[in-house]
Amino acid sequence: MAKLRKPKRVALLVAGWNHYGRGIIEGAWHYAQNNFWNLDMQPTGPDGAMQMPEGWQGDGIIATVHSSALGKELRSYRVPIVNVSGARLEGVDFPRVTSDANAVIELAAEHLKSKGLRSIAFCGEPERKFLDFWTRAYERVAEKLGLTPLIYQPGPNVGLDAGLVERRRDRARWLKSLPKPTGVIGWDTITCRNLANACELAGIEVPDQISIISLSTEDLLGQTIHPPISGVDIPVKRIGYDAASMLDQLIRGRRLATDEQVLRPLGITTRQSTDIFECDDPKIRQVMRFIKDNSNAGINVQDVLRAVPIARRTLEKRFSAILGHSPAEEIRRIKLDKVRQLLSSTDMAIPDIADACGFAYAEHMIPLFARHYGATPAAFRRNLRGTAAVGRGLGRRAKSRR
Repeated sequence: MAKLRKPKRVALLVAGWNHYGRGIIEGAWHYAQNNFWNLDMQPTGPDGAMQMPEGWQGDGIIATVHSSALGKELRSYRVPIVNVSGARLEGVDFPRVTSDANAVIELAAEHLKSKGLRSIAFCGEPERKFLDFWTRAYERVAEKLGLTPLIYQPGPNVGLDAGLVERRRDRARWLKSLPKPTGVIGWDTITCRNLANACELAGIEVPDQISIISLSTEDLLGQTIHPPISGVDIPVKRIGYDAASMLDQLIRGRRLATDEQVLRPLGITTRQSTDIFECDDPKIRQVMRFIKDNSNAGINVQDVLRAVPIARRTLEKRFSAILGHSPAEEIRRIKLDKVRQLLSSTDMAIPDIADACGFAYAEHMIPLFARHYGATPAAFRRNLRGTAAVGRGLGRRAKSRR
């Protein structure tokens, strides 16, 4: 009688209360479904406290390793481990799959800059020291883009045991001190919700005085906040899928080609919290509003000129001086971003997406999308959902194993 194959047991030590953790869990689950794995998951809360299932015995671990103590504990299980945290910690050198923090922050900052904002601040969660790498990434990006660093630091009277109301008042104090208008990058959607509430407390208008963008995209929570929060699309399901694939190689005793895989963000989901365009040129403001309101109608530059009377050469010159590219490029950018959002959030067929985004033919949209995002729409959707390996263009950066 043939011996039954025993499934591999893999522990998932990842917080499931936020978008990042839920996406990683889903991506790992997709891999497990096709590779005869059992996943053991231990619930965690917003305080980040995580612990292995009591008495666990298995074959490998995927974990968000946010402290050296947790790294030491996991090492005691003597099984292969893959880390999905971006934190760099002493004594934690497990193979890693994570997001590119610099690229995530830079994309958020460039989005705010595209709205005409020249002052860009960062609000993390200072009491969670394992998140400090996001602050360091902001500092590097601020230097690269020539921005003055503006980082939230709690006031002297706000301790680790401070309540929600006290923290909200302290954020309101900080927000009042910022120049107006300013774009603020928040660590996650909950951070941004607290920022929006602090703005309300301080009488600050969002997005007119303070625009807010999250380093993650929460489909439900991000839209139920007032105003709905824009966010960076991190390929969290791909991180989970690739972490599981990497762990599988380790469990099988194979040598890894890379010990660190860093994935770039996919784009921005734009909502009301950054629905602003700041510039001193009223004609360019009109042009931007017309493009935004009509991009899905298949408009071109001639349509813009009919709606906003201005000489074409003058428009091209003034538009490029403010935004750094032409009106035609802006129309194309907005249309392609809408394609990306529909690929991410719906199951619409690709020809229907092309039509909804103002493209006359899907055959015209597909190569434009591939050049812009480095993958065809179908491959991009598979990558986003963490269901299959895809090619070069989706921001994978590897560090060779020595």
